[in-house]
Amino acid sequence: MTINSESLRFILGIKVKQYRQAAGLSLKQLAQRTELSISYLSEIEKGKKYPKPEKIILLAEGLGKSYDDLVSMQLDEELNPITALLDSPLFKDFPLQQFGIGLSDLFDLVTDSPSKAGAFVRTLLEIGRGYDMQVEHFLLAALRSYQKMHLNYFADLEEQAQQFRADHQLSADQRLDLDWLTQRLHDDYRCAVEYDHFEARPELTGLRSICVSPRLLVVNERLSNQQRQFLLAKELGFRYLAMAERSLTSSWIKVESFEQVFNNFKASYFASALLIPEAPLIEDLRTWLAQPRFDGAALVTLMQRYDATPEMFLYRMSQLMPHQFGLHQMHYMRLHNPADSRRYNIAKELNTTNVFSPRGFGPNEHHCRRWVAMKLLEEVSDRQRSGETPQLLVAAQRSRFIHQDQTFFNFAVVRPLSLEQNSNTAMALGFLIDDRFRDVAAFWRDADVPEMDVHESCERCPLTDCDSRAAEPTLLLDRQHQRQREVALQDYLDQHA
Repeated sequence: MTINSESLRFILGIKVKQYRQAAGLSLKQLAQRTELSISYLSEIEKGKKYPKPEKIILLAEGLGKSYDDLVSMQLDEELNPITALLDSPLFKDFPLQQFGIGLSDLFDLVTDSPSKAGAFVRTLLEIGRGYDMQVEHFLLAALRSYQKMHLNYFADLEEQAQQFRADHQLSADQRLDLDWLTQRLHDDYRCAVEYDHFEARPELTGLRSICVSPRLLVVNERLSNQQRQFLLAKELGFRYLAMAERSLTSSWIKVESFEQVFNNFKASYFASALLIPEAPLIEDLRTWLAQPRFDGAALVTLMQRYDATPEMFLYRMSQLMPHQFGLHQMHYMRLHNPADSRRYNIAKELNTTNVFSPRGFGPNEHHCRRWVAMKLLEEVSDRQRSGETPQLLVAAQRSRFIHQDQTFFNFAVVRPLSLEQNSNTAMALGFLIDDRFRDVAAFWRDADVPEMDVHESCERCPLTDCDSRAAEPTLLLDRQHQRQREVALQDYLDQHA
């Protein structure tokens, strides 16, 4: 086990409380035996204090234990999982502080009932091993939870992006081009920007950029100008926000710590806020939302005005609309789809609703093909197979989730991926149609926007007349069968009561 001050305090606190309770002693009685104050003993048990050796000797004598019993990092058998947790990468890297949880809170949980806590931790570790959960999965899930807590809006990062513009005497709506961003990296941070296709290293061709050193950023030359601008703005974010702990690649090859994950998120957020400033975009979105008809062409015009890719623009909308327009029930997804297949992979997802969670699906489940993003991806693939080269498709849909009877207004933008020529990507944004959405979006009842019953996945869906079904409702049938067995058992028991 890795020994640090927190671990030492944690283990000693657990042991003192466990030995005291096993001896049937109250804190007052132990204080009388050791001549240590009740408050000091309480702080030891809570892991806040680690006493000097002479006081540990007094504690050992008062508890009827040896000095080694107390200072050893070994716990009883029932508490061994606690030791494993303390030594696990998950515990070391998990961002407790971001969720307002201090180590003392964990002390309270564990020391209230050590044996039960040990059993609970053992269960978590076994689940993690059984499902082959990686630390990075927990860390990325923690980041999504953190974003949900704040409705994906971070005022401090917005202010820092505005301050950067002010520092460089930029107006709120001034567009930043590639040359200006390149010059800023060079002049402000002595960082050169080079371009490479990475074809000499085929394993790296999917990367968007590599920070070779503090003085050199290499960008994939196959990226569009908008994508290049975002990467340079993100690099400025790392440096302007003084974040040294970072990944060297734009796409995750290996997640090493939550600080890396969190800093990557902050730099990306800074880049979005820098390239697409908050104040002018809010006004433009307010004008767009006031239209009585959903206008996909006007949405594309806005993307062009801010020189943003659909991915950048819709995700920026997901940052501002919940906070600035009060549309708290929102979900965003980015999906990839090989052009010659019907496979769909979720690359990015944020869901602040209680309706569905695509990342909770089993690995072999088929996402509902009725979602507007799926339909657009299929349309793009069909056009490509017929020899066309579609660049951008936009569509909207009112999607009613039949298992919860809630309707969302969804819109999606689909385009081919630049780094994977045989793959397409879709960005989808949806908002619950509630009173607030009706007040904000005049086009919520646009008659030209189709309505569609949707579900989470084909395996869970009860629809019997779905022409888009990609798999049988196996999970639904399993649940129905289980329910029938439960009812039959209860009937049998009632008859023989």
